[in-house]
Amino acid sequence: MIASHLSTLAASARAALSRLHDDERGQGMTEYVIILVAIAVVCIAIAVSFGGKIKALFETADDKIGDVDGNLGS
Repeated sequence: MIASHLSTLAASARAALSRLHDDERGQGMTEYVIILVAIAVVCIAIAVSFGGKIKALFETADDKIGDVDGNLGS
């Protein structure tokens, strides 16, 4: 009787482990997350690399707009 229950329990455990091993539903989501993280790292690297140049560009544009506003007020 105990041997029968142990045999059934072992068979159930093997079946559960087999289903767990064959289950690949989360694999696609994991791949998408890895791709999104890689894109985010590239975007951050670009922002850090060109941050000073972009800031200077906006400051120049701000100065030019200020000059135009000053000339319109005169």
